[in-house]
Amino acid sequence: MKETVEKILTHFKKLGFTEYEGKVYLSLLNKHPASAYTISQDSGVPHSRDYDITRRLIEKGVAASTGVNPELFSPLSPNELISKLQRGYEQTASELKSLLSKIDFKSDFDPVWNIQNKDEAFEITRSQIKQAVYSVYIGIWQEELPLVIKELREAFKRGVLVFNLVYGETAVDFGETYNHDTEGLTNPDELGRTLDCAVDTSWCITGTLGGKRSPQIIWTRNTGLVYTVKNYITHDFYLAEVSKFCQGRVEEKYGRNLARLRKKFI
Repeated sequence: MKETVEKILTHFKKLGFTEYEGKVYLSLLNKHPASAYTISQDSGVPHSRDYDITRRLIEKGVAASTGVNPELFSPLSPNELISKLQRGYEQTASELKSLLSKIDFKSDFDPVWNIQNKDEAFEITRSQIKQAVYSVYIGIWQEELPLVIKELREAFKRGVLVFNLVYGETAVDFGETYNHDTEGLTNPDELGRTLDCAVDTSWCITGTLGGKRSPQIIWTRNTGLVYTVKNYITHDFYLAEVSKFCQGRVEEKYGRNLARLRKKFI
């Protein structure tokens, strides 16, 4: 329990609360309504600071008081607190975005961010697909497709061009889709399956999702890398169209899934 409290207090501090404010709020969750004396006994906050801290919590809208002699304090429920914080963050972020947009800024570099967590990689991918305006090119294994299928479908409905390169046999009923045979591909047990996504030719994410080794994923707005990922996916579509036109002659020449050709260059 002590470890959980410490983690909660750490998050409170990140959100602008002091340690004493966090302790008083947690105390009120455990016992309310409560007098300043009770809060001090339960939270460990000095009694001389109780009224100051509770007043600040009331000003922030996360506590309320009733009565006199003694005055009793009650907390905002955890769910209401989280909703309040989210609304405040969104409003602040929106206002800050508006103010910063007035500054004439041109970046002198495009950072490449390393991600070592599969969940974070897909959280970023979903967020960027939601913001897509023109196009989404994605190469993804059928096992991970459910993690982004909703966002891809909604982007398509908005009029975004969606190109799905799906490793496996899962069918997709929107956008341009090519199902890539997985036979002969590098064993995903070692590095993990892959994820490649380029959005609006302005953002991309690419890498391995982790198997026996840890995930190795990057995301960036670097134009060169964005076009590389987009072209990587596009070339598989080119090959699919050529193979379809040649009616089996490509497979006859190079083997299923270009197995003989892969051995030559990999």
